[in-house]
Amino acid sequence: MARNSQVRFCCLSGLAGSLLFLAGDMTWYGSFSSAAAFHSFQVMAQRSDALLVAGGAVGPIAALFSASGMAVFYFALQPASQKLARAAAILLAAMILIGGAYHALFAVFGFAQKIGDASLRHLLITQVAFLRDTVGYAMYATGGSGIALVYWLALSRKTHFPRWLLFFTPILSQAGWLFDSWFRRIPAPLGAIITGGWINGTFVLFFALATAAFWRLGRAPATMDLPAEHTARAV
Repeated sequence: MARNSQVRFCCLSGLAGSLLFLAGDMTWYGSFSSAAAFHSFQVMAQRSDALLVAGGAVGPIAALFSASGMAVFYFALQPASQKLARAAAILLAAMILIGGAYHALFAVFGFAQKIGDASLRHLLITQVAFLRDTVGYAMYATGGSGIALVYWLALSRKTHFPRWLLFFTPILSQAGWLFDSWFRRIPAPLGAIITGGWINGTFVLFFALATAAFWRLGRAPATMDLPAEHTARAV
């Protein structure tokens, strides 16, 4: 399979990027408290400036790896539509690149939480939260559009994308708030880790499963490397 090495590279790159993002999260607020007792800003305020910087600086680097990983959607959504598969991959890659800025920006909350003056601290956190949310809107728009294309192609057209994998796509990270009341019940020592690492943890899970699924696919009789005429008819 001519493209098998490219598909595997995408999966491993996405997995590496997701692990880097998760490592950044844990650098900031990894703890072994219960979920109910977990407050990310308060934990971040106890971290050294160096750890806050390190946790934020990893964001753009992780984003480059994860954005490369999103190319797996281009290969996996064949032969349904080359153009739409490319669009889905580009939108999801854009989401991750914006997410790198979103992640780095989050470090500022740790610095703000250390300010002794309560009114000044509240003002800075409010301003940074507004900037974070503004960046987040672009991230959600690109990611939502991309994942919608993935679901539409995988469910309505013939693709190499396993439908069971749709249950583990990164859209789970956007739906994390639905499980907030359940998360709050998780006791120590896993409560804070799961609550704080949920978003990037779902990306780790997805790329781990995708790596396993597409690694096996590379040894299957079917191939992602379709003849050009077949690809042209599928578009």
